[in-house]
Amino acid sequence: MAKTSTGSELTRSEQTRQKLLLATLEVVGEHGYELATTRMLAARAGVNLAAIPYHFASKEELVARAAEFLAEQLEQRLHQPLLALQAASEGCTDRGQLIDMLVDFMLAQARAVLAGDVPASWVQFFLRSQAVAAAQPGQGSFTDVLAPSRALVQALIGRIVGRPAQDFVCRSLGYSLFQQVLYFRVTEGVLLQHLGRQRLSAAAGEELLRLTGISLRAQLAAHSQS
Repeated sequence: MAKTSTGSELTRSEQTRQKLLLATLEVVGEHGYELATTRMLAARAGVNLAAIPYHFASKEELVARAAEFLAEQLEQRLHQPLLALQAASEGCTDRGQLIDMLVDFMLAQARAVLAGDVPASWVQFFLRSQAVAAAQPGQGSFTDVLAPSRALVQALIGRIVGRPAQDFVCRSLGYSLFQQVLYFRVTEGVLLQHLGRQRLSAAAGEELLRLTGISLRAQLAAHSQS
């Protein structure tokens, strides 16, 4: 029997709900909300179509609960790394060390994404949800979850470049760093085609991260000297 993150066993009803949530992340991530029909969601989950209205009031509620589920996963994944970065950077005044800490943090997130720990469809679902949130303020489910990491990253960038954390440069650089972390996973097919590979080996992935780290450090260092 499947288990929750705390190790307790799921009931059959809870298993069905979880299957639907995971299927929704995949299908909506791959096809978008409008094209993701309830029949597609049920088929991907391997459950009867009637299971959706039994467990969720509507397709809209199912998608909203899937977003909440993903937000919880993100929060769990980011919690400890954020605490470690905050503790390590507190009181540090050396810009070079701050750059290293920030880049190492971003590369650790990129490594998890690139290694497949985070399914590409989940990343796509996240990006689609962010686009909806931008068009319809108040509809996003990830703002509260991402706020601590964004705030800490912007604060560190501010200390590196000598600007207020809410400055345009800090906000722009922070956004750029997060997008670079996600980009390789979202465009994995294009990346593999460009590299002439069928798959990305662990060694190739690490080399890609090394090159990305050089680029990130150069960006931050350039702004710290301006």
